[in-house]
Amino acid sequence: MNKNNINFDKYTNMSFKLEKMEDTKFNGEHPNRYYKGFRILNANINLDESNNSCCLFVHDGPDRWFHTSEVQKQEEFEGYDLLHTRNSIYKVTYKQG
Repeated sequence: MNKNNINFDKYTNMSFKLEKMEDTKFNGEHPNRYYKGFRILNANINLDESNNSCCLFVHDGPDRWFHTSEVQKQEEFEGYDLLHTRNSIYKVTYKQG
């Protein structure tokens, strides 16, 4: 587990869609240009990095990793979660099996 008790473990052994739903800090001017609507399809978690930093780390291409700011809250729904970070709200959509 991690310092904010976020359940990143549930995202192991699956691919999911990550989508930025809202910018809560930068008023649409994110310094790294990750704006509302940014998405990654078929994301896979790096569980160790996610738990160590309490940020969602996902594989975004052959040699590329993306991570959110610190995840402070996780809302769980059927088939998706909302992750509230320091800067944004992200939706993680996955298939339940």
